[in-house]
Amino acid sequence: MVERRTTIMLLIIITLIAYPLIFESKAVSVPSSDDQGPAWILSTGYVPWVHPIWTPPNSDIEAGLFALQAALGAGLMGYVFGIWHAQARMRKKVG
Repeated sequence: MVERRTTIMLLIIITLIAYPLIFESKAVSVPSSDDQGPAWILSTGYVPWVHPIWTPPNSDIEAGLFALQAALGAGLMGYVFGIWHAQARMRKKVG
């Protein structure tokens, strides 16, 4: 039998996932710092002195590289935390 706490947590998770899908709000275009920052910097007369070595041919490749970087970082963090957890368990077992 599933514990009551587990059932409540599952309902909360399902609600958090389903709410934005059911009650979809209309997309609102809000200017962000990603849009405003470069325009403001260039308006001050700043001339960039460093340029990228390579620019991806399209935004899909750029997004894929970003996702790959995030996945590698998450994998490395998971590995390190797993090692720390295993070492703590071994110390507890020995001591």
